Amino acid sequence: MPAPRNASVLGELSGALFAQLPRSDQRLRGDQYLRGLVAVEGRKSVRNIASQVGGPELAQSLHHFIASSTWDWEPLASALRRYADNELRFAAWVVRSVPIPKGGAHRLNQAVPDDKSGPRSSRGQQAIGVWGVAKDVTVPVKWNLLRDGEDIAERAAAATLGFDRHPVGPRPVVLDIPGADLRPVFDRYMAAGAPLLAAVPADLPLGQGPGWARRSLPAARLLRQNGMLRRPAEWTDPATGLVCTSLIAGVRVEWGGRPLLLLGQWESGVGQPVHCWLTNLTATPLGVLLRLAKLPQRAERDFASSASHVGTFDYEGRSSEGWHRHMTLAAAAHVAQVIAAARARVRPWSQCMASMEQLDYSLQSERIGRGVV
Repeated sequence: MPAPRNASVLGELSGALFAQLPRSDQRLRGDQYLRGLVAVEGRKSVRNIASQVGGPELAQSLHHFIASSTWDWEPLASALRRYADNELRFAAWVVRSVPIPKGGAHRLNQAVPDDKSGPRSSRGQQAIGVWGVAKDVTVPVKWNLLRDGEDIAERAAAATLGFDRHPVGPRPVVLDIPGADLRPVFDRYMAAGAPLLAAVPADLPLGQGPGWARRSLPAARLLRQNGMLRRPAEWTDPATGLVCTSLIAGVRVEWGGRPLLLLGQWESGVGQPVHCWLTNLTATPLGVLLRLAKLPQRAERDFASSASHVGTFDYEGRSSEGWHRHMTLAAAAHVAQVIAAARARVRPWSQCMASMEQLDYSLQSERIGRGVV
């Protein structure tokens, strides 16, 4: 029987990830768990994974490895990000909040060890996911559980700020965190000189004009007042793959004492914009910013199509540490399948780029010729 097409990828990825683990039995269990996430049909429970990779008697060892062992998941997440980036050449990052499905009568316990936690409230919890964006795909590379009382925007900033050490400079981060207070996030990114674009509500008050005459107006109103600046721009709908054209405009604004650019998108030539974004990429062409702003939709599509196949939300334990371990390995299973598919198609991946402007460069002359940006 021929080896599965992702066999070599799994071997490489296992070596890259589990070299971080100090004990040989942990490295073995990690390899088994990862292979089970890829191979098992249906629900990726510990019992099903054990039956696939070694037999039912392995279930207890795998459960202990994930739920109550002592290994640190964060070095593995870092190794996963480096491996995926080296293979896929990311051009940007997407940070999204994702609700954790209510899979039982308790919440994930954030303080009590797995074997001592009692029933908890079934209220939904949220996670912050980080996706790497390549030319044709997005893959999750890191997950963080949002702890009780923790600020979601601060967690989103901490999820990416400082981890992008690429020699050509930090790649842009696109935030999709509805309802979050983004001002401290922009403060942190601006202070670090890191590129950021975030969806903002239409009623967000922003300043425009010289300091002596500056007044704050809702984002949508500012954009509507500058409607004469609108121009057509193209973007690809991730759900259909169709190229769409929208009217967009950019307005220089001030927020929290910092100069930023407000981007708006209209579905028709009248009325208020349907989407608003704020960015510190003030010199980037507006069409590039629009396509950057659409990346969370790509991440959402790719995640929805892969989550069940790699058991993203099939964790059965109660400890948050166990959840992080499972989610890290589920992300690794997703990455392995994407890389295996890419190699099978022998697709030439583009060189890593410092910004979406470079990623989009090859299409600019064609768009300009058609009068769009």
